[in-house]
Amino acid sequence: MIHESYYWKQPLLESAIKFKEYRALEGIDEERYVKIEQGVFIGFYSIRKLLESDTKITDSLKNQKYDLDFFSHIGNNVAWLNNHKIDEIYNFDKPQSEKRHLWFIASRVIHSFIFNLCINQDGGFDGILFTSDIDKNKKLYMLSLDQLIKIFEVVGNDHVVKIEYKKCPETGKEFTITT
Repeated sequence: MIHESYYWKQPLLESAIKFKEYRALEGIDEERYVKIEQGVFIGFYSIRKLLESDTKITDSLKNQKYDLDFFSHIGNNVAWLNNHKIDEIYNFDKPQSEKRHLWFIASRVIHSFIFNLCINQDGGFDGILFTSDIDKNKKLYMLSLDQLIKIFEVVGNDHVVKIEYKKCPETGKEFTITT
């Protein structure tokens, strides 16, 4: 249970600022690569913890879907011995798109079997590639840097101002509505 969400949301906003700076780099060394990885993983872990707390994120944010590009799996089954050969096991010639909730995106990143940074032509940070154990033989997802920053900023700036506790008259199940 999260007691005070500010301390979970503020680092998301700080990471978004750093990610913008990393876009303009002319090369990402190993230390920066790791800092970006940490920012992404800890950020999505924080997002998932906030989503699990019924009252720390608004219902409208929980229900929001985001654009997520993906590349279909081709070739052999993805395993530890070939997961670095993404250009041979996914079709980068035909990108596709779908809309997904934050829970889905956060869970796939946290449990990624493949995780790589996308680097732009100038050598800066441009997004992430990832797939989980569940999806590795189906799709490789790509989240653009713009979408990543948008997600971190939206969650970091999401403020619950009203919580209603309700009980379903038919089932007796209790639930909350956050706005």
